Amino acid sequence: MELDATVDLPKRTAEDTERERTEKIMANQDCIEPGGAGALRAEHTALELFQLASLLVGEPQSAARLVEETVTSMEMDPCAAQPGMEQAAREKLAAHALLWMQQRDPESFAVTAESEPVTSCVETDDMEASGITSERLAQLLSGAQRQELRTWLDGLPLASRAIFVQRAVLGRDNSATAEAMQAAGRGWTPDAVSLAFRSALCSLANQLAHSAASATA
Repeated sequence: MELDATVDLPKRTAEDTERERTEKIMANQDCIEPGGAGALRAEHTALELFQLASLLVGEPQSAARLVEETVTSMEMDPCAAQPGMEQAAREKLAAHALLWMQQRDPESFAVTAESEPVTSCVETDDMEASGITSERLAQLLSGAQRQELRTWLDGLPLASRAIFVQRAVLGRDNSATAEAMQAAGRGWTPDAVSLAFRSALCSLANQLAHSAASATA
């Protein structure tokens, strides 16, 4: 079947290229057979880690490098079924990503007495209460609004981005997020994380409301 030359095909992005390259590297292991259960498991692991890395650091090339470094440092076999290994890989990747982000935006990772006060229009850490349901979050992560989320994340200070992804995607609470942020920066407490997360939720809710209003105008 010949393609209609008049049809506009989806443009490949740098993220598409790096994601596929990462999947190939992960799948190029001593799996039993190409396309078999081991290879498919490796591709799934690569996709999960690359998506997380992309949400954290944004840059596709850096995200791919973080995945490779994480797998190498853990000496994990992405083809094998290893209980708990994927979660451990996610935690390891997040730690690597936070250090990468802190090096590029050290100011936002340091909470001091002179830091500009953070305000929020959201009074709770509950995403549902801010209007961002689990279904809406799923759409933002991998659905039709995926690019809108990425564009919004790109506009955040890296520390705020790191906190949002940890709380909303990794499911960490304020204490666990503060501990991770403290390892990369300084001055982070559960209360400081809570306020930063609520500020991000406020920003995202306003962004989505604006987009919805523009779409119906």
